[in-house]
Amino acid sequence: MTRLICVSSGKGGTGKTTVTSNLGAALTQFGADTIVLDANLTNPNLGFHLGIPLYPNTLHDVLKGEAHITEAMYIHNSGLRVVPAGLSIEDLVDTSPENLSDVLLDTVGEPEFVLVDSAAGLGNESISAIEASDETLIVTNPNLPAVTDALKTVNVAEEAGTDVLGVVVNRKNDHESELQKDEVESMLGYEVIMDVPEHEKVQEALSVKKPIVHHEPEHHVSERFRGVAAHVAGVDYEPEIEEKGIFQKLLGRIR
Repeated sequence: MTRLICVSSGKGGTGKTTVTSNLGAALTQFGADTIVLDANLTNPNLGFHLGIPLYPNTLHDVLKGEAHITEAMYIHNSGLRVVPAGLSIEDLVDTSPENLSDVLLDTVGEPEFVLVDSAAGLGNESISAIEASDETLIVTNPNLPAVTDALKTVNVAEEAGTDVLGVVVNRKNDHESELQKDEVESMLGYEVIMDVPEHEKVQEALSVKKPIVHHEPEHHVSERFRGVAAHVAGVDYEPEIEEKGIFQKLLGRIR
């Protein structure tokens, strides 16, 4: 059965699209037939994260009834299927996010996972994405404003009858001022699946238009994203989440 999972946050800047692209890539590495879809209709970025070039058909065309979902689907070299959104202002004309539910129904059947990268905030776009999905994965940062906004997203999901899978605390820096895992869980009422640290390698991967799980597959941040994917897919996998020192890296290369 196809699982429709909305990756959502209460605010911008949490790294939600980074989580979506890497989760999709990691699920594909585990052998799961996966589609990632950019439902951020006003400020789409998923295509940039995955190196998808300019494309003739997008989700905007599908929502307008001018193309079928399969005509706006592009195969990443990893096997991950990507449905990008249009980048032009003209694409916003006559595009309604309320049609997203019907579009997602056309993906049900073949793929195991459809990951919906929602818009930031809680406008019509993001609420439509949550309502059109079966499950929601919450992405937040370890600070009070981000977690407070994430709580609003949790409330929207619960009111819509969308199951909350859990929480990814992204862009963690281990500052004393940051909220701890148990504090985030207490505020949101759901398990923190994984902490993902802020790291220059994530930005480096973005600059070359690759998920970090492809750009640096053995990096501890990649391992953490695979850990999230394993949790979502129910795969038995123990990620190596500690950063390796110079000696460990040299030893690994010798091996």
